[in-house]
Amino acid sequence: MDTIKEDVPEDKECPSEPIIKSINKDTVHKICSGQVVLSLSIAMKELVENAIDAGATIIDIHLKQHGSELLEVCDNGSGVLPENFQTLTLKHYTSKIREFNDLQSLETLGFRGEALSSLCALSDLIITTRHRSLDIGTKITYDHNGKITSTVPIARETGTTVTLSKLFSSLPVRRKEFTKNLKREFNKMCQLLYAYCLVSKGIKFTCSNTTDKGSKNVIVSTDGQNTVRENIINVFGPKQISDLINVELVTPDEQIFAEFGIKITSEQTVQFSFEFLISSVIHGTGRSTTDRQFYFINNRPCELTKIMKIVNEVYKQFNSHQYPFVYLNVITKSALVDVNITPDKRQVFIENEKILLATVKASLLAAFKQFPSTFKLQNADVTSFSQQERGLKRNFTDSCLQKSTSMLHTFRKKSKTTSNIPETKSNLLNFVEIKQQEEVIENVSIFDKIADKEDLKESQKQLDNLIELACNLVKDDNEKIELNTDKIKTEDLEISLDQPKETSKYRKSVPFNISLDQIKMCQDKQTSLNESIKIKFRSEIKSEQNKSAEEELQRHIQKSDFNDMSIIGQFNKGFIITRLKDDLFIIDQHASDEKYNFEMLQLNTVVDSQVLVNPKPLELTAGNEDLLIEKVEVFKKVGFSFKIDTDAPCTKKISLTSIPISRNFVFAKDDIDEMLLMLQESTNGICIPSKLKKMFASRACRKSVMIGRDLSKAEMKKLVEHMGAIDQPWNCPHGRPTMRHLVNLRLLESNE
Repeated sequence: MDTIKEDVPEDKECPSEPIIKSINKDTVHKICSGQVVLSLSIAMKELVENAIDAGATIIDIHLKQHGSELLEVCDNGSGVLPENFQTLTLKHYTSKIREFNDLQSLETLGFRGEALSSLCALSDLIITTRHRSLDIGTKITYDHNGKITSTVPIARETGTTVTLSKLFSSLPVRRKEFTKNLKREFNKMCQLLYAYCLVSKGIKFTCSNTTDKGSKNVIVSTDGQNTVRENIINVFGPKQISDLINVELVTPDEQIFAEFGIKITSEQTVQFSFEFLISSVIHGTGRSTTDRQFYFINNRPCELTKIMKIVNEVYKQFNSHQYPFVYLNVITKSALVDVNITPDKRQVFIENEKILLATVKASLLAAFKQFPSTFKLQNADVTSFSQQERGLKRNFTDSCLQKSTSMLHTFRKKSKTTSNIPETKSNLLNFVEIKQQEEVIENVSIFDKIADKEDLKESQKQLDNLIELACNLVKDDNEKIELNTDKIKTEDLEISLDQPKETSKYRKSVPFNISLDQIKMCQDKQTSLNESIKIKFRSEIKSEQNKSAEEELQRHIQKSDFNDMSIIGQFNKGFIITRLKDDLFIIDQHASDEKYNFEMLQLNTVVDSQVLVNPKPLELTAGNEDLLIEKVEVFKKVGFSFKIDTDAPCTKKISLTSIPISRNFVFAKDDIDEMLLMLQESTNGICIPSKLKKMFASRACRKSVMIGRDLSKAEMKKLVEHMGAIDQPWNCPHGRPTMRHLVNLRLLESNE
């Protein structure tokens, strides 16, 4: 049989252009649902908000295996009418709004009709409900598309129960990630649940979890009180409420308005009120973490990051060592707030937000005026020196590493002035205390001694010699040059460019004829030459470019490169000049050795423990209690031991039996809270509390090579090689940079 061929030119092919088609409804449903419900906490949030909107006064939440097997929310709200059974789970079906303008007068938590539809697509969903006008309830089963598969009459009280089984089962990758980080997801859910327990007045909440062994733990239980203070007692206990103060709304003055760039007009008035509770600023009443900070707009839990920043900044002015407990509920007109920003409605836009920020700051300052901004000196440790002292060390390092734009190798040291010391009582006391400890903190006195010297020309000459030597090495890589570092070292110097340089008397004028074309030709030639040289490092040695400089070092420096670096010499008895191929680097000898010792101490130190005579009961939330029991070995590694009574009621199972001990540090429950917060965010299950890190940093500083010490070539080589043996060699424990790129030697050759 003959085949019929189309007449197509041999030299052309028929392109198969893709045809644009609409995505089928099932795929759209899955895609959109996965964007609405992102986590266990959001699934719980949607169901709780539905119960609150239904007028419930009792909300009972039950989980199996921390929510991986089952999440169930039962309420005593109004229930669902039979004619709404099907539309209950269809996309964008809602009784809350009819048109877009209804959002301006919104008084409910939910309004888009997405939650139940999305949950159908992500899990097996069953709803049991009885409307208040009916005598019998109904059990309804839905498929993943939100369509009813069966209805069965059932006896129950008025209200609704929504049951989710196998959350994210339709998305295998997300399901795997969810079960992998189950305890962390469970803790985030508990944290969000606490927010609803605090803000919901007259609603009784209970939440429990059943493990695979059959044991049932109560996570939280409230009594349906009508005040926030009573709700706080229900959730966190009476001890928490005793440390809180009320913050009254105070209208900002002109100075605070100006700080936020607000020009006062008759139209700009405070159009909101708030209920505001916060920890007292007296030292010891705050917390070591920000885990108990709750922010709301019109009773809706929100992530108000700008307000959170203002609150913590003001609190730190009075209590620099702790974070506050915060309950802030801002009440304003619905028309002034846009909650339709993200699918989970946690982000909001607020009209006249700057006025709100200014009012929060003014109100906090007024509330804190009654408290002295002091703390107990006997609790201070030798590493808790003031920001001024730390600033001196950072400024010295940054200044000595900063390049002059004209010479590539001139450095700057900012002078130390007493005007940098704040006049607050707290900081003055801290400063006096540090002065008494200067004999202990040797590193601070060394920096002060260096800052007393003045010899710019000799320092420039020293660095000129080092760079000239490096250039000679480039010209003949095979030539071995023995370096006598003693010949190019000088005394301790302060390197300063703050004073005007008198260079005009050294200048010479030589008249010559040149055209603009010749200049352009020279520039093009130079540009071409520079492009032929592979330039990896472009960041200048400036504090504002620290981040980009670190990123460049991480991209281009491998751990093995530190072993390949050749030592050029020591600069100013504080820095090592090294060469790797065509690049010169400057390394802070103290900071680099300090970081190496710090990481080694963290890796190898066994922390001693002190056994308590009487075990101390820990008042942990149910989620944190469960997490601590799971990660108890992590706590043992840093010196904490516990007595665990599995038969005790939830939140009362753990007692502290021993704590880490150190000569200058006192460890307590705050450090346990901090570790629990770190473990919630950690992916590798490793965490060290900040107080223990300070202890290691203090020890590392004391045993490290100090600035001002002469080093042999072998000693310098050892310090550089150590940098290749640690995880993060770019900054010391106190934040000072350990190394920076100095210059590309090929560029110096091309400029000759």
